[in-house]
Amino acid sequence: MKKHLIVLTLMLCVGTAALAQGSFVVKAGLNFNTLQDIHIDNVEQSWNSQTGFHAGIGAQYRIPLMGLSFQPELLYSRMRTDILGEVSDHSYGFRLDYLEVPLNIQWGINILFLRPYIFAAPYVRYALAKGDLLENVAWEDLNRFNYGLSLGAGIEIWKFQVSGKYSWSFGQLAPGGSLHINSDDWQLDDANFKGFELSVAFLF
Repeated sequence: MKKHLIVLTLMLCVGTAALAQGSFVVKAGLNFNTLQDIHIDNVEQSWNSQTGFHAGIGAQYRIPLMGLSFQPELLYSRMRTDILGEVSDHSYGFRLDYLEVPLNIQWGINILFLRPYIFAAPYVRYALAKGDLLENVAWEDLNRFNYGLSLGAGIEIWKFQVSGKYSWSFGQLAPGGSLHINSDDWQLDDANFKGFELSVAFLF
C-alpha cells in the first residue's frame, strides 16, 4: 500500500511539473507605506504615507488545470514614511531600502485572454540602505532582516499584469523596540511598515 502511495505521489508531482507553464517576469510599482504607534520622548506621533517604489524580476509557473500560479520574485523595494512631530518643527523622512523576496501564490480563472486572480504572498526582506534620518544609526541598532505577508488581487491581460496588494511586516524595526535618533528616544515597540502596493508586470 505504501509503495502504491509513493508511486501515485511521484506521478502527481511529475504530471504537475509537466503541466506547469513558465514565464519570465519584469515588475515595477509604487509603495504607499506608513508606521503607527511610535512614541518619541513619550509623545505619540502621527505618520503620513510617502511614495516609495519597487522593481525587479521573477518567474511565473502556472498549473492551468488547477488555476494556480506560483510567482517568486526578487525586488529592490524602497519603504518611506513621513512624520510631522510635536517635538520638532521639521518633518522627518524615515526610509529603508530592502532586497525583497516574495512568493506570490495566485489562484485565477482564464476568461479568453483575461485572467483575474487573487493571491497571498509571504515575503522576506533584507535592508540594504537607509535614509538621512537614520544616517547616524548603526546597522547593529536596526533589524536588517524582516518578514511579512501580503494579500491582493490582480488581472492578467495576455502578457501584461496589473495587481494591488496590502502588506504587513511582522518583525521589529529595531532590537528591543527602541532607537536613539537626533537626541530623541524613539520607542518603536512592535511598529513596522504596512501599506498598499500597486504593481505592473510584463511576462515573457
